[in-house]
Amino acid sequence: MYKRLLAIPIAALLLVLAACGNGGQTGDSAAAKPTRSITYLGNTYTIPARTKAIVFVGFPASYEDSFLLGIPPVAATVDKNGKFPAEYQAMIRNAKQLPYHITENLGELVALEPDVIMTTDKTSKEDLAKLQTAASVIPVSTNGAHWQENLRLLADVRGRDDNLDTFIGKVKQNAQELRDKLAPLPEKKVLTLWFQEGSFYAYPKDERYNNLLYTDLALPVPDVVANMKERTALSMDALAKEDPNYLFVMVNKEDQPAFKQLQEKPAWKNLRAVKADQMYVNAVEPGLAGGTAYSNQQFLNAIRKQMLQMSE
Repeated sequence: MYKRLLAIPIAALLLVLAACGNGGQTGDSAAAKPTRSITYLGNTYTIPARTKAIVFVGFPASYEDSFLLGIPPVAATVDKNGKFPAEYQAMIRNAKQLPYHITENLGELVALEPDVIMTTDKTSKEDLAKLQTAASVIPVSTNGAHWQENLRLLADVRGRDDNLDTFIGKVKQNAQELRDKLAPLPEKKVLTLWFQEGSFYAYPKDERYNNLLYTDLALPVPDVVANMKERTALSMDALAKEDPNYLFVMVNKEDQPAFKQLQEKPAWKNLRAVKADQMYVNAVEPGLAGGTAYSNQQFLNAIRKQMLQMSE
């Protein structure tokens, strides 16, 4: 499903979907250009009147939005391994690769003469200040509740009207339809985890797929997620105590041998989801950002297929 969608522009993707404080500081390079203002999550940002050279710094979620909108960046930072995540190769194949720690090598960024830099709201104030010397900077929210605003933001930055209302409305309709179908399930405690370097990691209730699960689909929030403030390692004991009915686990290729060994342990085999054959590994591509229009639709499809046993 994922590979097929990579080849589908947003207009055709609509048919697929039917099946299922003021941060307006500008860098010196933008000072002489005509400007305009855009509003995002209550903040106003000043950007060049014409924006073509957009750079993504440390925020893969923007890659997915850029794919859906057909707005590729001119450059983007690589991951910690010095590569673009495999899931995004087709989305940003023509973008220049920038170092993971680009704030330590600003010369390379400045040389691109970017119009706008889009980064994450978790970027430190120190790094934001450095990036602002190169261009206008917009910290994009990592809160899954803001997927619509994030999509509109990129369209606004590029100055394009992509008829987003129809697309957004269809995604929301798909979520509501699935919510109604899940409501009759008697036991529906769902937990989504990432297995990396021998440990499980969970995210706060508004990050990755959690906003979709616990807000849009109104599934009960697991205790281990409810009070979580940041990405947190989850012990096997904590997982056993939570004991969800459905368990979605994301495992990258390099972590698969360790995960296979863990699956042989009695504590794992005794989990309710495992015993009921309701544990799903990589139901969606493990490297997807989660909490974006693209990721959420992939996960909605996975839930339909797995929890409701419905074919796509």
